[in-house]
Amino acid sequence: MNDPQAKPGTDWDRITAISAVFIGLVAVAVSAYTAILQREQIRAQVWPRLLMYNAGKAAEFRIANKGVGPAVIRSVRVTVDGKPVSDWNQALERLQLQDPGQGYSSLNGLVLSAGEDMDYLKPSSPEKFIEIRRHAGKRLGIKLCYCSVLNECWTTQTYGESAEDVQREVAHCPAPSPQEFGN
Repeated sequence: MNDPQAKPGTDWDRITAISAVFIGLVAVAVSAYTAILQREQIRAQVWPRLLMYNAGKAAEFRIANKGVGPAVIRSVRVTVDGKPVSDWNQALERLQLQDPGQGYSSLNGLVLSAGEDMDYLKPSSPEKFIEIRRHAGKRLGIKLCYCSVLNECWTTQTYGESAEDVQREVAHCPAPSPQEFGN
């Protein structure tokens, strides 16, 4: 009979609880956004960018890392007339350009530091260099796959059909097979 009636007014406990939940959600959102920004910043700090080029005066074929992080070369594919070769000697043999005095690297498994530049094929003479360069892009193709230290990967190749062919991001590098180049 004598039920005390609830007094109309503000329910401060409920407002405080809702405010605490809202502040917690905002804090989680800010934290997630900060983590995304940090990940992008780290990606930018370790981004590699490989470039293969012909050094005419030095008469050698070179590779350089123009990025800001190391590049781990995971696979290399060299082709002559569209068919894969297993090493530089076989490539030159198919091109009918034997050069027993050449120096070379298979590039497989190589780690290039940021700013590092090295030769991967050094013919024994400028004349041999010109002969090989004449076939580069037409009959001789090189495609390699490399990754950053965050395991983000790209392919690059000499003389692609378009800018996208020269440098392309990929999900992962294919594992080199025993009959592929340099294995």
